[in-house]
Amino acid sequence: MSDNWQLEHSLVTVNCRDAAWEYWSDMQNHADMESVLIELDGPFRTGTKGRTISSNHTQESELSEVVPKKRFVITGRDGDFSLSFAWGFHDEGTGTKMTQRIYAEGPPNAMGQWAGVFRQMEATAPQNMRRLACRLDGLS
Repeated sequence: MSDNWQLEHSLVTVNCRDAAWEYWSDMQNHADMESVLIELDGPFRTGTKGRTISSNHTQESELSEVVPKKRFVITGRDGDFSLSFAWGFHDEGTGTKMTQRIYAEGPPNAMGQWAGVFRQMEATAPQNMRRLACRLDGLS
């Protein structure tokens, strides 16, 4: 048996989709948004492995989907538990609507162990995304 959790939010940046994609798909820029470092062991394409490193945990991860300039998904796994961060990019007038969807799946005991992290993401993910978008908008 498996449980799941998800969070989705969107915002619009003044930048065109190419610029938004270029900035957001640079994993070094995510360190400005969250207190994590995302390291990739190869090019930014589907199947590239890496890890997400926080102050108290390192999780093996993979770019589980990359559709250039449209969507990418980073999925981390710990046994039967998975945590994914999906980013979508859509034209919105002269800017770009960016949507982040965070979702987790796993056995009930693992989901329970992550409950505090989920609550923290619910409280901080939208503001972290806004902070990164403001930095991106400042580049235009």
